[in-house]
Amino acid sequence: MRKAVPATMFTDSDQQPRLTTLRNWVLEHEVTEIEMSERQFWNFALLQPVAEKPWVTFMGRALRVPNMPEDAQKRLGIYDKGGPGAI
Repeated sequence: MRKAVPATMFTDSDQQPRLTTLRNWVLEHEVTEIEMSERQFWNFALLQPVAEKPWVTFMGRALRVPNMPEDAQKRLGIYDKGGPGAI
């Protein structure tokens, strides 16, 4: 089940509780795909260890950011090929 991350998910200043909150939310709501806004995605990316690219999954669940420009999604590896009009 694809679910959108609540708007208040990444507003706290402490990193670890935010990841714990996200993990609990995924498990409690039986989420199979995580949908978030572009702002939430970049706040989520700030929680991750310094790496070449941000995570494209969390706990094995695909991340979807529909309001991010398509080219940016493709570069990050989060482009949803299963969207409307896709074969």
